[in-house]
Amino acid sequence: MQSCHSVKASTLLLKESQPRKLQASTAPGISQAELLQLPEPGCCGSIRRWQLRSGLELVIHDVGFREKVVVERDSSSESPQLGLSFCLSGQIRGMVADTQQSHQFQVGQVSLGMANGGKRRVEYSERQRILLVHCHVQPETIGLFTQESIGQWPQALREAIAAGEDRLTYFQSTPMTPLMTATVRQLLQCPFQGISQRLYMESKTLELMSLYFDRLLSGDRSQQSESNLNRDEVDRIYDARDVLLSRISHPPTLMELAHQAGLNDRKLKEGFRKVFGTTVFGYLHNHRMQQAQQLLLMPETTIASVAQAVGYRSPEAFSVAFRRTFEISPKAYQLGNGR
Repeated sequence: MQSCHSVKASTLLLKESQPRKLQASTAPGISQAELLQLPEPGCCGSIRRWQLRSGLELVIHDVGFREKVVVERDSSSESPQLGLSFCLSGQIRGMVADTQQSHQFQVGQVSLGMANGGKRRVEYSERQRILLVHCHVQPETIGLFTQESIGQWPQALREAIAAGEDRLTYFQSTPMTPLMTATVRQLLQCPFQGISQRLYMESKTLELMSLYFDRLLSGDRSQQSESNLNRDEVDRIYDARDVLLSRISHPPTLMELAHQAGLNDRKLKEGFRKVFGTTVFGYLHNHRMQQAQQLLLMPETTIASVAQAVGYRSPEAFSVAFRRTFEISPKAYQLGNGR
């Protein structure tokens, strides 16, 4: 991001009916992105938007603010949508005008919000950098509004969904897990271009959504765990899982993982079996194989590159593990799926 020169703090008020746009950027790696214009002269950097599929949008904010900026937006005509934000840097304050409800996007937090239209006000403080990954999704696009799905949501979210045109809003914020943070950084450092880039961005966006909703619903699962694991221990088991998956290429030892999670190794092993139904490294193996399946279908990937990405020292060892798991070789799997 380009540097911002310090100036006397002031407030810039914008009324945003529709985003202003710059011409398409020719910079490497963002040819699929729409580059949105920033409010000048109050900030510098970039806001990039990808329309990944119908009803699913990714927006990456990397913006420095020299002065306070306030954006007012009227989205009365918009249909209900969910917004999922992962904040790596900075702080944003939002307000829904009809209800005077306010909420904060803060560094290290993931936030889920839903609004059924109306006027909104967003405030960006001066002298800060915002680094935020935001996903917009029409819930029906990925089956979030089915009767089966709605029954699993927290009561407040169910009420917001049921409100419809009454414009009830929902906002919930929680700390990002280590695995969420690692996945956000992988998305920001996408190594591909062209169609491979779009596929990678979409897969990472869906992975982030999956990680968040898994965390959101984990409270219900923890209540179903054996009575000899209390809530704090279950939370530590999930933290250990996130650390493990964030270090898929160089996983920690059991003792290291237990230490990071604040558990002894016996409780860690027992907890993994209770919560996930498998061993620590059985869980890691299953995740590696699932990741490998996705990577093998990416254009121009090789067996060797996939093996390295999922933590195997040699393509041969990876191929043996893959065949043992799926009863098919990695190459045959690629060929059988159009690669």
